[in-house]
Amino acid sequence: MGKMVGAVSSNSKRKTRGAQLQRASKISDYRFRKVLERFAHDDSATDAARATGLSINTVHALYRKLRVFFFEVGLFMDFYAGHDPETFESENPALEKALLDFHFERVAARRGLKSPSTDPPYHFAESCWRYDFKVLMDERPSDAVRAMMLAHLLELIRLCGPIGAPARNREVGALAIARQIDQRILWLERNAPGFANDATREGLREARAIDPKSP
Repeated sequence: MGKMVGAVSSNSKRKTRGAQLQRASKISDYRFRKVLERFAHDDSATDAARATGLSINTVHALYRKLRVFFFEVGLFMDFYAGHDPETFESENPALEKALLDFHFERVAARRGLKSPSTDPPYHFAESCWRYDFKVLMDERPSDAVRAMMLAHLLELIRLCGPIGAPARNREVGALAIARQIDQRILWLERNAPGFANDATREGLREARAIDPKSP
């Protein structure tokens, strides 16, 4: 009886490990999650290495893999969508300026964020994603917002990962990203003092009414 219970327990552990988070890595999932948490909160690779006991080179490599992965699945999206920023005509110049100001502040605060010229704009696309959470935190600083950031990243890895492999299930990932955007808008509607007037609330409700499956 004891052997049977032990066997069941072992099998259960294998079944409940969940989706693989990273491919062919010598880093445990526990440490990977710790690095991902630091990445979600925009900590430097140096701080993440110090907190996790990993080498700075290992964390730099993981950070790059994460940026590439989230760019490829469409979570980190370039505001300019591949167009030349010099000739791009924005329908929302105020948002464009706010995004650029936020991005350049991140770059100034964090050396080494500039992508090689041959790369897609990974860091700028990341800043575009992070800007949404800056709006939430500016309205009402909360640990729940930081937890949301990590949860959104983990969801995409589980659906489209593992990290280090070509992204899969991109259509499923796109629907998840739309749900995540909806969650952020709903948070503003419920928690943000700056979005409390009726006209702004109505605009948020209209944004949430958009069907993510629509072309």
